[in-house]
Amino acid sequence: MRSPNRIAAESLVRRGLRGVWLRGVPPAGPFVWAANHHSWWDPFVAAVVLGRLHRAPCVLMDQDNLDRFGVARLLGAFGTRELRRGLDELRRGRVLVIFPEGRLRPPGRLGSPAGGAAWYARSAEVPLCAVAVRVVLRGQQAPEAYVSVTTVEGPALEGTLGAELDALDRLIARSDPRRPLSAFHTVLRGRSSWDERWGR
Repeated sequence: MRSPNRIAAESLVRRGLRGVWLRGVPPAGPFVWAANHHSWWDPFVAAVVLGRLHRAPCVLMDQDNLDRFGVARLLGAFGTRELRRGLDELRRGRVLVIFPEGRLRPPGRLGSPAGGAAWYARSAEVPLCAVAVRVVLRGQQAPEAYVSVTTVEGPALEGTLGAELDALDRLIARSDPRRPLSAFHTVLRGRSSWDERWGR
């Protein structure tokens, strides 16, 4: 049975994006999802991917943002004034979604990540994943979300995440803009372009 939180995230993404595509296999059990944060959609895309894998997410958010947008608690969000909760959630089997850059940044290269994601993984003795995410408007009417997941050791997070993000940008730049990227599989289909609908 799907949770109301998962249904809400999927409904939002279906209405706003053309779809979500995934490359890589997240580990079984709880882990830390350490992703770049270059789009408003990032926590919702994480919730959709994890929901489709039957995994329960929780999201670490800046406390001021959480105080302003309390509805984010529906996605399992908690604030930077309750950092211990992240360990508790991991020990309960949830996936901790964290954005090590610390804030929403313009699309581009990875900003300098803080060490919190590696600390959580080490303290809870769970895997750490570098998750490169791009939400891009290409050759269709609605933006597309691409997610690439790689399991890493703590010290390798910054290098791996930066390299995966750069590789994803290069793949986007050289791919047919009207087709989904190769090597990614569909997690969720969203809005079709008008020309796709007419073509049917």
